[in-house]
This record gives sequence, C-alpha cells and structure tokens, in this order.
Amino acid sequence: MRSLLDLPEPDSTDLAHLRRRSASAPRLETFTLALKTITPILGGGPVARSPELPSVDIIRVPTLRGHLRFWWRALYGHAYVARGTEGAWELARKERELWGGMGRAGGVDDAGPRRSQVELRVTEVQQAQGDSSDVDRAPRGVYALWPAITKPGLRDLPRWRPGLRFTLEVVAPEGEAMLQVRNAVRAWILFGGYGSRGRRGCGSVDVATGDKAIREQWLPAEASREALRQLMGGLPLFLARPEAPRCDMPLLQDAFLYRAHRRAPYSSGVAAWEVALQWLRDFRQGTESWGDGLPLPARNPKKEGREGRSNWPEADKIRRFARPSPKDEVGTATGRAYPEEHAPRPGHSASPAWPRAGFGLPIAFRFQRENKHKTPYSPQEPVGCVLQWARKNNGKWERMDRLASPLIVKAMPLSNGQFEPVALWLHRGTPVNGRVVVVQGKAVLSRSEVAFERSFRASDDQPLFSPLQRADNLRDAFFQWLKDTQKAQEA
Repeated sequence: MRSLLDLPEPDSTDLAHLRRRSASAPRLETFTLALKTITPILGGGPVARSPELPSVDIIRVPTLRGHLRFWWRALYGHAYVARGTEGAWELARKERELWGGMGRAGGVDDAGPRRSQVELRVTEVQQAQGDSSDVDRAPRGVYALWPAITKPGLRDLPRWRPGLRFTLEVVAPEGEAMLQVRNAVRAWILFGGYGSRGRRGCGSVDVATGDKAIREQWLPAEASREALRQLMGGLPLFLARPEAPRCDMPLLQDAFLYRAHRRAPYSSGVAAWEVALQWLRDFRQGTESWGDGLPLPARNPKKEGREGRSNWPEADKIRRFARPSPKDEVGTATGRAYPEEHAPRPGHSASPAWPRAGFGLPIAFRFQRENKHKTPYSPQEPVGCVLQWARKNNGKWERMDRLASPLIVKAMPLSNGQFEPVALWLHRGTPVNGRVVVVQGKAVLSRSEVAFERSFRASDDQPLFSPLQRADNLRDAFFQWLKDTQKAQEA
C-alpha cells in the first residue's frame, strides 16, 4: 500500500510549487528556461579530452550543478569570508544545505551525504552539431580553442558548434533559496559557460526566446554595473575596492568589470566574443605599437616570416635559470641555456618575476629550436620548462596541478537580443604559502621561486613592455592598457 507521503510525480511541472519532500519541508517552486549556446562548447562530456562527442547527456546535469555552485559562491561568499574560519565554516554549511554534499561541512559533525535542495533537469536538447575541423585553420575563436589541438597527424578534439539548444528546469524551496538559485543561474548565463575554457568565453549561453518580458527577467539592458546590480536584486557587485580583503574563493563583490569602448552592441555572440578574446591576445602577444606615450607591443613584429621576440620578461628569465641541454657540449661548457643571439636583455634581471602567472597556471614555454637558416641553435634554447605553483612540504616541493585564471573574457547577452564584449576580473587572493616556480623536467629550478604577491615585477627589473612599468599587479596593468588603447572602459 502506498504511503500518504509517497506521492506520485505530478504530470505537469507547473504543479511543482505544491510539492514538499516531507511534511516539514518547505514548499517547492519551479521554473523552466530555454537556452542556446552562442560560442563553441569544448569538453563538458563524461570523459575528458575524448576524441568523440557524446551521443547522450550532451548537456550534463552534474556539470551544470558544478557551474551553478561556483557562481552561487561568487555571488554570496563575501558575506562570510570576512569572518575568517568561522565564516568559512558557515558558508560551507549554507552551501551544503542548499546544494548538497557527500562529506562534512566545515566543523559540523555530520559526515553523511546530504541531498541537494535544488533539482535540475535538462530536456529538449536540439540542433547539436559537432565540429571536427582543425582548430588551427578554424576562422574563429582559435585563441580560446587551442587546447583542442592534438599532436601532428592526429585529429583535433571535436567541439559543439554554437546554436545548441536545451531547456533547463529548476526546482528549489520557495523564498530566499529560490531567489539565490535564480541569481546563480543569471550569473552563470552572464559570466560563465558550459564545458572547459569558459573563462575564455567557450560554451557561453543566451536565453533562447524573443519574449521581451522573459529576457528582461534574466538579462541586463546593458553591460553596466548598475544594470547588473539591479538585475541581481541589489547585490553589492563590482565595487572594485583594491584594499578589499582577499581569500582563495573568487568573488563578484569586488570584481572589476570592463566593457567595450564602442557603445554599440553586436548582433552576433561570436563577433562580441572575438573582440573580447582579441583584447587578451593583443595584451599578451600583440605586435601593434600604439604611438607616443601609449604601450609598446607585447611582442616585436614578425621578421622574415618568424615570430618576433616577446617583450614580457618570462622567456629571458627562464634562459637565465634553465639547465643547459646535456646533449649540448657548448652549452654545458659555457653554462648557458641559450644562444648568444637570444641572450637575456638587461632590463629583465636575474631576480625571479613571472607576471603572466596572474592569468592562471600552469604555462608551458616552447622556444624555437632553429635559426632562420634552419640551423639548430648552439647552445640550445631551454627545453621542457613549465611555470607552475608549488608549496614546500617537509622541505620538499609539492607541485600543484592548476590555478584557474581570475580573468573572464566573453560575450555578455543583453535583454534586447544583442551582445557586448566584456572582461571580468574576479576578486580572489593567492594560495596561502604558495610560490610560483619554474619546473624543468621534473625538478624545480633553483632561484626561480617567488611568492605570488612578489611575482609581478622584480625590484631590479626595467620592463620592456610598458604596461608592466606603470602598474603594481597584472589586473591593473591589463585594464590600464585597455583604457590607454581605447579598447574598453570600466562598466
């Protein structure tokens, strides 16, 4: 005999707000939202770096849940982190109460699993078209999609083309819980994406309807701080206080948001995405000079078909620290790991400084092996060098796998159906007791280590790339460069 509390599911999701999971549980509320992707999806399937796209579970609920949990923390974590350990425990409890979890939550003696109060369903996945073309010949988004490139002779990893549609159904307790879940969905749509490389704009989504009332419920009229705060119910977002306390958790309260200097939005999500991507690419690798008093290029222009030399300091400093190749008799004899024509420039001292670590780690460095005459360099350039972060544990280095970038560049969808390029720098601290190091082979290079807070510029450096001369951190250097070059402005 069926228990009175063991009720069948209602035929219509419109009745979900009448349901309770138990007699004492809060009433439930539901909404459904039609979504579509506006940029390619890379990854996101059950198997990382799979050579085949999944035929089922193209949009996976566990992946979506992870994205929404991240943006919930980014929206609401600021209310807890300022209270230290006690606040961190309370935040963990709140997150586990709403989103569920398998283990203990910050000091709470409750090791059993906890069911999420938020139910997600994905239905009506349509127009899913795979893209197996070579990334290096793709006309759009190459700068973001390079992780899909495989070894020579192998097919690049496939992606999903823009235009994939699906419906998201969300059920959560009514009241404050549902308000927070709705805001997490808004933040994910506006700042996040599905799959990997979301911080470089891949897998971005838009509300898939032309209904003005629905779009205005989920999207801002423009990419301004005021419009976004209003959309999120007055949450204190994008205050951009440089002195605000930092923690390991990325937060939106003191994040920095920039939008394109051109006020006219774009009708294409891909077009807006490419503009935002180009900002980052030009800052890191651009060869265009911007005139008197404006930043010098990040890289010298091509010469005789070869890439110009970078004006960032990392390559020169790696040359100073790297071990010579054991197969290179000249290098071994001289103690050098570079040919004379690529000797480190005096402005890049022998003190460790790795400014691009601020864009996320690891970063692999690959040096040219031959000169313009196709003759191998002698001594050889450094081989197998990777910029990573690490901690010392009992006197030995413990190398960490990854540190996500705090910078997001993407196309933000607007309520009028158009898009704006944006750059968002999440407010985040650096890992406690973490060091930026260069690893060659399997060993940390001596003298390469530096604390994160001192990794932007060495005291005896004279940077060649002028944005590094005028700022004290990578975030300020990037945004000042965007303003100087009239590419973007504060939102």
